[in-house]
Amino acid sequence: MSALISISSEIYDSIYKAKEIMDSEYEDALKLITDIIENPDRPKRNVCEICNSDKKLEQHHVRGNKHGNEAITVCYDCHKILTSKQRLWDSSWLNPNTENKDVFLKRGLIDICELKYEKTGQEIFTRIAEELTRGFRYG
Repeated sequence: MSALISISSEIYDSIYKAKEIMDSEYEDALKLITDIIENPDRPKRNVCEICNSDKKLEQHHVRGNKHGNEAITVCYDCHKILTSKQRLWDSSWLNPNTENKDVFLKRGLIDICELKYEKTGQEIFTRIAEELTRGFRYG
């Protein structure tokens, strides 16, 4: 009987640890996204907010600098990836007077979450990207 208790305890400990990881990831994701949305003039950080690198840091405008001030600190490599994704957005992104500015914030957050998941493996970010993508469309 003690073997069953031992294995049960091991299983429950694993489930609890998994929940702690998800809770921690949730808090990280909520903090990042809330900070981006509520603080459009947030200061530059000393590490990449995607991959945690401290090399060649730059500012990336989440919805493009023509459409808002929301920015995150990213390393050169992450910035290159995010900027190339922006260039694939709807062509109205090129127009500074477009009415799609809020849509571009959402699209930018999707790109950030997808890349954050790709670089860190934090599953919460892929789930957020999937939810934001559901029903997403320009204009």
